Amino acid sequence: MIYRYENNISIKTRRTLRKSMEKTNLSIARLTKFIVLSLFLFSVVSLVSAAGASEFQSLQSLRMQAEDFILQYAYKSPYPPRFDVGNIDSRLRLKACPVPLHIEYARHDKIHGNTALNVSCQQGASWKLLLPVRIELFDDVLVLARALHKGQIIDGNQVKHQKQNVTRLNNGYYSKDDELSGLEAARNLKRGTILTPASLRPREMVKSGQQVTLILEYKGLQIKSTGKALQSAHWGEVIKVRNNQSNRVVEGFVSGVAQVQVNL
Repeated sequence: MIYRYENNISIKTRRTLRKSMEKTNLSIARLTKFIVLSLFLFSVVSLVSAAGASEFQSLQSLRMQAEDFILQYAYKSPYPPRFDVGNIDSRLRLKACPVPLHIEYARHDKIHGNTALNVSCQQGASWKLLLPVRIELFDDVLVLARALHKGQIIDGNQVKHQKQNVTRLNNGYYSKDDELSGLEAARNLKRGTILTPASLRPREMVKSGQQVTLILEYKGLQIKSTGKALQSAHWGEVIKVRNNQSNRVVEGFVSGVAQVQVNL
Protein backbone atom coordinates (compact mmCIF):
# COMPACT_ATOMS: atom_id res chain seq x y z
CA MET A 1 0.00 0.00 0.00
CA ILE A 2 2.81 2.27 0.83
CA TYR A 3 4.49 1.41 -2.44
CA ARG A 4 1.43 2.38 -4.46
CA TYR A 5 1.22 5.77 -2.70
CA GLU A 6 4.82 6.54 -3.47
CA ASN A 7 4.32 5.43 -7.04
CA ASN A 8 1.31 7.74 -7.39
CA ILE A 9 3.43 10.63 -6.09
CA SER A 10 6.15 9.85 -8.63
CA ILE A 11 3.62 9.84 -11.46
CA LYS A 12 2.21 13.22 -10.39
CA THR A 13 5.70 14.67 -10.08
CA ARG A 14 6.65 13.52 -13.55
CA ARG A 15 3.48 14.99 -14.99
CA THR A 16 4.18 18.34 -13.27
CA LEU A 17 7.74 18.39 -14.54
CA ARG A 18 6.59 17.50 -18.05
CA LYS A 19 4.08 20.37 -18.08
CA SER A 20 6.70 22.76 -16.71
CA MET A 21 9.16 21.74 -19.42
CA GLU A 22 6.51 22.11 -22.09
CA LYS A 23 5.78 25.65 -20.89
CA THR A 24 9.50 26.44 -20.79
CA ASN A 25 9.97 25.13 -24.32
CA LEU A 26 7.01 27.20 -25.47
CA SER A 27 8.50 30.35 -23.89
CA ILE A 28 11.88 29.69 -25.50
CA ALA A 29 10.22 29.17 -28.87
CA ARG A 30 8.28 32.41 -28.52
CA LEU A 31 11.45 34.29 -27.43
CA THR A 32 13.40 32.89 -30.37
CA LYS A 33 10.64 33.89 -32.75
CA PHE A 34 10.61 37.40 -31.25
CA ILE A 35 14.37 37.76 -31.61
CA VAL A 36 14.34 36.55 -35.22
CA LEU A 37 11.46 38.88 -36.08
CA SER A 38 13.25 41.82 -34.40
CA LEU A 39 16.47 41.16 -36.30
CA PHE A 40 14.52 40.93 -39.55
CA LEU A 41 12.76 44.22 -38.93
CA PHE A 42 16.06 45.88 -37.96
CA SER A 43 17.66 44.67 -41.18
CA VAL A 44 14.77 45.99 -43.23
CA VAL A 45 14.92 49.39 -41.53
CA SER A 46 18.70 49.54 -42.04
CA LEU A 47 18.39 48.71 -45.71
CA VAL A 48 15.67 51.30 -46.19
CA SER A 49 17.76 53.91 -44.37
CA ALA A 50 20.84 53.10 -46.43
CA ALA A 51 18.85 53.23 -49.63
CA GLY A 52 17.38 56.58 -48.60
CA ALA A 53 20.80 57.96 -47.64
CA SER A 54 22.32 56.97 -51.00
CA GLU A 55 19.70 59.10 -52.74
CA PHE A 56 21.14 62.28 -51.21
CA GLN A 57 24.52 63.97 -51.37
CA SER A 58 26.66 63.44 -48.28
CA LEU A 59 27.05 66.83 -46.61
CA GLN A 60 30.29 65.67 -45.01
CA SER A 61 31.65 64.76 -48.45
CA LEU A 62 30.55 68.16 -49.75
CA ARG A 63 32.44 69.93 -46.96
CA MET A 64 35.57 67.81 -47.46
CA GLN A 65 35.64 68.53 -51.21
CA ALA A 66 35.25 72.27 -50.52
CA GLU A 67 38.13 72.18 -48.02
CA ASP A 68 40.32 70.30 -50.49
CA PHE A 69 39.58 72.90 -53.18
CA ILE A 70 40.65 75.73 -50.85
CA LEU A 71 43.88 73.95 -49.92
CA GLN A 72 44.80 73.08 -53.53
CA TYR A 73 44.02 76.50 -55.06
CA ALA A 74 47.04 78.27 -56.62
CA TYR A 75 47.37 81.31 -54.35
CA LYS A 76 50.22 83.78 -54.85
CA SER A 77 51.52 82.99 -51.40
CA PRO A 78 54.35 80.80 -50.04
CA TYR A 79 52.19 79.78 -47.07
CA PRO A 80 49.10 77.53 -46.85
CA PRO A 81 45.83 79.38 -46.23
CA ARG A 82 43.86 79.43 -43.01
CA PHE A 83 40.17 78.97 -43.62
CA ASP A 84 36.78 78.32 -42.11
CA VAL A 85 33.95 76.78 -44.12
CA GLY A 86 30.50 78.06 -43.18
CA ASN A 87 27.79 75.88 -41.66
CA ILE A 88 25.81 73.61 -43.96
CA ASP A 89 22.17 73.12 -42.97
CA SER A 90 21.80 69.47 -41.87
CA ARG A 91 18.24 69.48 -43.25
CA LEU A 92 19.55 70.07 -46.76
CA ARG A 93 18.60 67.31 -49.18
CA LEU A 94 20.58 67.38 -52.42
CA LYS A 95 20.41 64.58 -54.97
CA ALA A 96 23.55 62.44 -54.82
CA CYS A 97 26.16 63.45 -57.41
CA PRO A 98 27.79 60.49 -59.23
CA VAL A 99 30.94 62.50 -60.05
CA PRO A 100 33.23 64.81 -58.03
CA LEU A 101 31.61 68.16 -57.31
CA HIS A 102 32.49 71.21 -59.40
CA ILE A 103 33.81 73.97 -57.13
CA GLU A 104 34.97 77.51 -57.91
CA TYR A 105 35.11 80.90 -56.26
CA ALA A 106 31.89 82.85 -56.61
CA ARG A 107 34.07 85.89 -57.42
CA HIS A 108 37.45 85.29 -59.02
CA ASP A 109 38.62 88.74 -57.89
CA LYS A 110 37.92 87.87 -54.25
CA ILE A 111 39.70 84.70 -53.21
CA HIS A 112 40.39 85.64 -49.59
CA GLY A 113 38.64 87.33 -46.71
CA ASN A 114 34.88 86.81 -46.43
CA THR A 115 33.97 85.19 -49.71
CA ALA A 116 32.01 82.20 -51.08
CA LEU A 117 32.31 79.08 -53.20
CA ASN A 118 29.97 77.94 -55.95
CA VAL A 119 29.48 74.19 -55.40
CA SER A 120 27.51 72.29 -58.03
CA CYS A 121 26.85 68.86 -59.53
CA GLN A 122 27.28 68.87 -63.30
CA GLN A 123 26.33 65.29 -64.11
CA GLY A 124 23.36 63.17 -63.14
CA ALA A 125 21.97 65.70 -60.69
CA SER A 126 21.38 69.37 -61.33
CA TRP A 127 21.87 71.55 -58.27
CA LYS A 128 24.04 74.47 -57.16
CA LEU A 129 24.97 75.67 -53.69
CA LEU A 130 26.58 78.94 -52.51
CA LEU A 131 28.88 78.07 -49.61
CA PRO A 132 30.26 80.96 -47.49
CA VAL A 133 33.92 80.69 -46.45
CA ARG A 134 36.49 82.80 -44.61
CA ILE A 135 40.03 82.55 -46.00
CA GLU A 136 43.19 84.20 -44.66
CA LEU A 137 46.38 84.37 -46.75
CA PHE A 138 49.91 85.14 -45.62
CA ASP A 139 52.91 86.51 -47.47
CA ASP A 140 56.37 87.95 -46.85
CA VAL A 141 55.76 91.67 -47.32
CA LEU A 142 58.19 94.59 -47.34
CA VAL A 143 58.40 96.73 -44.20
CA LEU A 144 60.75 99.59 -43.36
CA ALA A 145 63.95 98.63 -41.59
CA ARG A 146 64.39 102.31 -40.63
CA ALA A 147 62.38 105.51 -40.76
CA LEU A 148 62.02 107.57 -43.95
CA HIS A 149 61.31 111.26 -44.43
CA LYS A 150 58.80 112.55 -46.94
CA GLY A 151 60.33 112.66 -50.41
CA GLN A 152 63.21 110.33 -49.48
CA ILE A 153 64.03 107.82 -52.19
CA ILE A 154 63.58 104.21 -51.13
CA ASP A 155 65.80 101.26 -52.00
CA GLY A 156 66.32 97.64 -51.02
CA ASN A 157 68.71 98.50 -48.18
CA GLN A 158 65.97 100.31 -46.27
CA VAL A 159 63.47 97.45 -46.19
CA LYS A 160 63.11 93.89 -44.94
CA HIS A 161 60.63 91.04 -45.40
CA GLN A 162 58.11 90.15 -42.72
CA LYS A 163 55.32 87.55 -42.67
CA GLN A 164 51.92 89.26 -42.54
CA ASN A 165 48.25 88.37 -42.92
CA VAL A 166 47.68 90.04 -46.30
CA THR A 167 43.92 89.53 -46.02
CA ARG A 168 43.93 92.55 -43.71
CA LEU A 169 46.04 94.71 -46.05
CA ASN A 170 43.19 96.29 -47.98
CA ASN A 171 45.44 99.03 -49.36
CA GLY A 172 47.80 96.57 -51.02
CA TYR A 173 51.43 95.75 -50.27
CA TYR A 174 54.83 95.11 -51.83
CA SER A 175 56.65 91.78 -51.69
CA LYS A 176 59.59 92.27 -54.11
CA ASP A 177 62.46 94.76 -53.91
CA ASP A 178 62.27 95.67 -57.59
CA GLU A 179 58.68 96.87 -57.10
CA LEU A 180 60.14 99.86 -55.21
CA SER A 181 62.19 101.12 -58.13
CA GLY A 182 61.54 104.81 -58.82
CA LEU A 183 59.46 105.33 -55.66
CA GLU A 184 59.85 107.70 -52.72
CA ALA A 185 58.11 108.22 -49.38
CA ALA A 186 54.79 110.06 -49.77
CA ARG A 187 54.99 111.13 -46.09
CA ASN A 188 57.14 110.59 -43.03
CA LEU A 189 57.21 106.85 -42.35
CA LYS A 190 58.19 105.07 -39.12
CA ARG A 191 60.43 102.02 -38.85
CA GLY A 192 58.36 98.83 -39.17
CA THR A 193 55.74 100.46 -41.44
CA ILE A 194 54.23 98.04 -43.96
CA LEU A 195 54.84 99.62 -47.37
CA THR A 196 51.70 100.14 -49.45
CA PRO A 197 50.95 102.07 -52.64
CA ALA A 198 49.38 104.74 -50.42
CA SER A 199 52.60 105.26 -48.45
CA LEU A 200 54.82 105.66 -51.54
CA ARG A 201 54.64 107.69 -54.70
CA PRO A 202 56.56 107.86 -57.98
CA ARG A 203 59.85 109.61 -57.54
CA GLU A 204 60.12 113.12 -58.95
CA MET A 205 62.75 112.83 -61.66
CA VAL A 206 62.65 116.50 -62.52
CA LYS A 207 62.21 119.40 -60.10
CA SER A 208 61.08 122.91 -60.99
CA GLY A 209 64.07 125.19 -61.71
CA GLN A 210 66.40 122.25 -62.24
CA GLN A 211 68.78 122.12 -65.19
CA VAL A 212 67.81 119.20 -67.44
CA THR A 213 69.08 117.56 -70.59
CA LEU A 214 66.86 118.02 -73.63
CA ILE A 215 66.94 115.15 -76.12
CA LEU A 216 65.59 115.44 -79.65
CA GLU A 217 65.56 112.45 -81.98
CA TYR A 218 65.08 113.17 -85.68
CA LYS A 219 65.62 110.78 -88.61
CA GLY A 220 67.93 108.54 -86.64
CA LEU A 221 69.92 111.44 -85.21
CA GLN A 222 69.97 112.39 -81.53
CA ILE A 223 70.47 116.05 -80.67
CA LYS A 224 71.08 117.14 -77.10
CA SER A 225 70.89 120.52 -75.42
CA THR A 226 70.16 121.91 -71.97
CA GLY A 227 67.30 123.79 -70.44
CA LYS A 228 65.58 124.89 -67.24
CA ALA A 229 62.56 122.89 -66.04
CA LEU A 230 59.56 125.12 -65.42
CA GLN A 231 57.77 122.52 -63.30
CA SER A 232 58.37 119.34 -61.33
CA ALA A 233 57.38 116.02 -62.84
CA HIS A 234 57.55 112.24 -62.53
CA TRP A 235 58.60 109.74 -65.17
CA GLY A 236 56.42 109.91 -68.29
CA GLU A 237 54.79 113.24 -67.43
CA VAL A 238 54.82 116.09 -69.96
CA ILE A 239 56.48 119.33 -68.78
CA LYS A 240 57.64 122.65 -70.14
CA VAL A 241 61.34 123.50 -70.36
CA ARG A 242 63.06 126.77 -71.35
CA ASN A 243 65.90 126.08 -73.77
CA ASN A 244 69.12 127.73 -72.57
CA GLN A 245 70.37 128.46 -76.11
CA SER A 246 67.24 129.72 -77.85
CA ASN A 247 65.34 130.87 -74.73
CA ARG A 248 62.29 129.21 -76.26
CA VAL A 249 59.86 127.18 -74.16
CA VAL A 250 59.48 123.62 -75.43
CA GLU A 251 57.45 120.64 -74.26
CA GLY A 252 58.59 117.09 -73.70
CA PHE A 253 58.06 114.07 -71.48
CA VAL A 254 60.32 113.00 -68.62
CA SER A 255 62.35 109.98 -69.74
CA GLY A 256 64.83 109.78 -66.88
CA VAL A 257 66.42 111.67 -64.01
CA ALA A 258 66.89 115.32 -65.16
CA GLN A 259 66.13 114.20 -68.70
CA VAL A 260 63.34 115.35 -71.04
CA GLN A 261 62.50 113.87 -74.45
CA VAL A 262 61.41 116.72 -76.73
CA ASN A 263 58.59 116.24 -79.22
CA LEU A 264 58.61 117.89 -82.67
